[in-house]
Amino acid sequence: MVKKCDMRMQWEGGEEALSLEDMVRRTGEHVNRILRENLYEMNLNEVQLNRLARQKKELRENLSRCGVGDESAKAYMLEFLQESVLKLFSLTEQNIDEVFYFRERGQKNVEILFDRLLFIYKKKYGKDAMHALIGENGLLREEGRIRGTEIQEIYARRGRALSFVEKVELLAWKIYSAYKGLGIVDELRDMNIDGVSGGVSGLPGDYHSVWMFYEGRSVHLEFLDFRSEKELERICRNVCRFEQPGELSRARGYIVHEMADHSRVVVARPDFAESWMFFVRKLGAGGRRALHELFTQPGADAALELLVWLVKGCRVVGITGMQGCGKTTLLMALVESIPPEYTLRVLELAFELHLRRWYPQRNIVTFRETESIGGWEGLELQKKTDGAVSIIGEVASARVAAWMVESGQTGSLFTLFTHHAKTTRALILSLRNALLKEGSFSNERVAAEQVVNVVNFDVHLHLSREGKRYIERITQICENPREPEGYELIDLVVYRDGVYERKNRLSLAAREEMERWMSEGEKEAFRIVDI
Repeated sequence: MVKKCDMRMQWEGGEEALSLEDMVRRTGEHVNRILRENLYEMNLNEVQLNRLARQKKELRENLSRCGVGDESAKAYMLEFLQESVLKLFSLTEQNIDEVFYFRERGQKNVEILFDRLLFIYKKKYGKDAMHALIGENGLLREEGRIRGTEIQEIYARRGRALSFVEKVELLAWKIYSAYKGLGIVDELRDMNIDGVSGGVSGLPGDYHSVWMFYEGRSVHLEFLDFRSEKELERICRNVCRFEQPGELSRARGYIVHEMADHSRVVVARPDFAESWMFFVRKLGAGGRRALHELFTQPGADAALELLVWLVKGCRVVGITGMQGCGKTTLLMALVESIPPEYTLRVLELAFELHLRRWYPQRNIVTFRETESIGGWEGLELQKKTDGAVSIIGEVASARVAAWMVESGQTGSLFTLFTHHAKTTRALILSLRNALLKEGSFSNERVAAEQVVNVVNFDVHLHLSREGKRYIERITQICENPREPEGYELIDLVVYRDGVYERKNRLSLAAREEMERWMSEGEKEAFRIVDI
């Protein structure tokens, strides 16, 4: 398609003609000229006409899908731009170093050096490039930031000369990122990291506000600069436009959505927020992980074996902990242990688990809350969809919490859910207060009894300041009328000094109830296991 279009526009040399802004502008004009061109005026035969019409349609479709996490659309546009810039700017091995990106002063620009490093590492490691860059060079040993001086030092050791083809690839990406991509975070967003955010730090007028979420830690990339509020706004609007969720306006100051690769995205703008900002969380960035891969500290096998039996025994389990501690990842892994004949019904605030993607052969239906349909309505509908297991991505509102407790008595076979409670007692109180707030009960003691009757176990996760994730404890919640609160908490496994320790065994009543839901083979194995 590129070969059929007018490529006569060339740069004539000079500083301004070779700036990124000018190259982006001319590239945009070139693309628009292609899309507006009337093919019927080109005196083509039917075969040529159909081919160019098809290519034109393909370009328009990929333009609309790139920049939102669609890898195939991005790859198409990069290939298209590589062909285009060669002819638009008459690039050769002799003059490509006159482009702003490869001039001598570019050797001192930290942002450009970072681009090159990531490009070099990506050639070798693919989407694990950022992980390799950090690991091989000892970054993030202590501080949660990466300085420009560190990038310069690494480039001095790891950088290399690029071939002409590589320079064209890198230049095409730089133009793409500023034209239809996500600017300075475009390639970073695609890496196997936990997430990336922007516009979340600095004083007014300071746009050095790129942060990434890496192995449980928030890391400031101090050397990356959005340069202007206009660019930050462009990225914010672009990152949340997948499937057109609606207008981000002053009246609607934020959007919770997803990207094409199922990353969760939250965008906020003034006046609701103090500045334009975006947050991209790549849940399960490296793919679904098996349960035994999540926690590898000494004694972890015993803790994970207990979790598997709790799921096989159809216990209601709450997974609690702070943001980023791995609740969703653990929940996703536990689904593997649910008997395959059970149907799964999932409720989420935004699509994050994507269980059908990981378990395509299972009967799974997922609902999410919308502006007009609340979570409690989703739970009510689940009762009418032949669901055996309820999975709630996050119990975030009082109404959802109340419905979860009530449906735990009459709805599904059992429930798995996540919650942000800091302790098991706080979890019980939060769910109790939800019942009281929604008017289901008026007596605190009775409401707490209902919670304890439904929620059997709490698996509490923790994220240390160094980014280490672990199961802090697995606690059984038991009814006990002799206790002042009507229940007691029994820690079965705790994490202490880097080792998982078994504190207590499952109660006899819990073991008998769990066996009711097991196959004969599972019963025999369960009776001899020491948990």
